[in-house]
Amino acid sequence: MLASVLLLASQASAQSLDSASSACRTQPALCARVAGEETVVPQAAQRLAEFGASVTATAVVLNEANKTAIERKLTECANMAREKVLRQHMGGRSPTPAECREKKEFGGRVRTRAMFLGEEMHKVALACAELELSALRPGGFSREPRYRYNTDTRQRELISPEKEEALLEEGCYSELRGTIKPDIVIHAGNPLLPLLVYDFKFPCVSSAQIPWCKYKTGPHAGRWQNEVYQEALGVEPREILPWIGVTP
Repeated sequence: MLASVLLLASQASAQSLDSASSACRTQPALCARVAGEETVVPQAAQRLAEFGASVTATAVVLNEANKTAIERKLTECANMAREKVLRQHMGGRSPTPAECREKKEFGGRVRTRAMFLGEEMHKVALACAELELSALRPGGFSREPRYRYNTDTRQRELISPEKEEALLEEGCYSELRGTIKPDIVIHAGNPLLPLLVYDFKFPCVSSAQIPWCKYKTGPHAGRWQNEVYQEALGVEPREILPWIGVTP
């Protein structure tokens, strides 16, 4: 049964994916960075492939021990990032609520201290996650992949880092309007078929919970970030907080 499902998924993908996806099938490790292309999975093939991928994940790719190991490493990265950034910028202590709200030039830009510390912690945590997952799961994860999701056709596209950089350099910001960029996506070799989705969250004041962001503008205005992620990627995203770990 498993072999038949996977064969069907593979045949559907072979007929429908474009050149970037073809490269993914032959060289899974390159899937997260296919230069200069947008990879598209049509709806029918996407759903069939997702089903095959989910069966594979249950049977082989992501057992509970794999998932636990991934989440433990990501939590360790979040812990390390908070400690390191607070040592560098706060003498190792947590900021007070008033300090979090303080707005002035931090890191060359005017913003709140909370925004600055959060961005710095994200950088450290993402670098750590890439290093750890490269050893734990080579070719089976993507760091900050950017997706475009069409709510009418229910198709998702992967925008390569090279194309994203080119659009930003050319000032074509509208081309990225409405796209999503989760921190970490776990997959079985193709980031268009996510298995797990994670976002690091760094509350300025220590807290057991931090809400997902709500979009204020653009096509997702008024919707929660996790709702959009789940609709676009077909996977419930999870938050990773320092000292707390993974939360729904």
